[in-house]
Amino acid sequence: MMQSHRTTTPRLVERNLPYNQSRNKLQMLKHLKGLRFEDWFHVALRMSTSTSLLILLILWTLVICAFALIYKWVDAAYVGTDCGLGPLSYGAYFAFSLETCTTVGYGLPGSTNAFFENCPAIQFAIYLQMVWSMLYNAFLFAFFFSRLGKCESRASQVIFSNKAIVCKRDGKWELQFRVTDIDAAHPIVEAHVRMYARVGTELIPLRIHTPDDILGGTLFLSWPTVVSHQIDIHSPLHPSIRYPKYKLRVGNYGLRLREADSWIANREEIICPICAETYGTIERLRKHVAFNAIIERHDGVPPPGSHQAVDLKDLVLPAAPTMPQLRENFPREIVVLVEGIDPLMSGTFQALQSYTIDDVSWGGSFADCVYTKGDGSRYMVCLELFHKLKHVPNEASYQFPPESSTAPPTDDEEAKSEEEVKRDEESPPV
Repeated sequence: MMQSHRTTTPRLVERNLPYNQSRNKLQMLKHLKGLRFEDWFHVALRMSTSTSLLILLILWTLVICAFALIYKWVDAAYVGTDCGLGPLSYGAYFAFSLETCTTVGYGLPGSTNAFFENCPAIQFAIYLQMVWSMLYNAFLFAFFFSRLGKCESRASQVIFSNKAIVCKRDGKWELQFRVTDIDAAHPIVEAHVRMYARVGTELIPLRIHTPDDILGGTLFLSWPTVVSHQIDIHSPLHPSIRYPKYKLRVGNYGLRLREADSWIANREEIICPICAETYGTIERLRKHVAFNAIIERHDGVPPPGSHQAVDLKDLVLPAAPTMPQLRENFPREIVVLVEGIDPLMSGTFQALQSYTIDDVSWGGSFADCVYTKGDGSRYMVCLELFHKLKHVPNEASYQFPPESSTAPPTDDEEAKSEEEVKRDEESPPV
């Protein structure tokens, strides 16, 4: 079965931080090492701090050693001329090269003035080493500024709910998760969200219902926000369907569409089986067929091939999938991505999280996690309640913090009857 196949498949996004969060690193390997050297600076930035420091120190030391050999060779080349350096041991030439590189001043033997008038080759070697030293110092400044200024670690403060929820809202199945930023004092700029379904070897984008992805899917992460994807007929999470008699929907031709856009007349996807006119909902199509049937009867149009031949009872869409069907069709992994700009460093970062079928609660909703302090001066977010679900069987109760003056009620106080929790499926708006 698909479920056993999922359990042997590794996650694309590992949960390797406390509270089941992610380090925002994809578990992928690409064997194209030759191309990595085309972008060596960013490859170096990805190394750990200890590794990069060790490599830079070794490189700096090797260059000093190389110039020490150059000074020794040049000094020995001027036979019979006092260059002011030697003859010295290699250690002395290394010290001279180190003093030149660090510009700490010279302590030379004899009465030399350190201008090396008799040996222009040494002057040229000193010139080359100083040019290299200036460029290397500029590189070190840029390198460490880039390491200290990168905003990737800011993503660790974006918290995702431990569980995702598959539930019915207004008669439609939805996949939901919750997200917030624990650094509420400095709100993330231009935060927005994306979702993907890993189906086989494909990573398929999912349309966001709330917040509306047509408006950019923007978030205000200082306040805990529920993000939802509607599992409609166009969703990769929706099982395959069979139409009762007429195929009443226009094909999506590979585009990722939303059924809700048809309901609100952003586009029309319900097609008339007779004249191919399109409408936003099935109710509008029925009215179209009924009205045209009246006109055709009045005008004496023969029933075969006309709207008169259509029985309104046959104008139905496939039934909504059941929860077992959704479980069977659930993809290997849902990958969610929140992207924003850090207001302090003005750098863009991404926070990642993933949900497999083991991380999904089938039914329920998220518990209220925002309350006010005892003096009512500010809002507080309880991170334990942030991950908690309600209206889920066998869900353990939670005691609210005692300092809360307007804390949300306990599970017993807010428990509803099963009839209130399970809403009847409603038809889409006309």
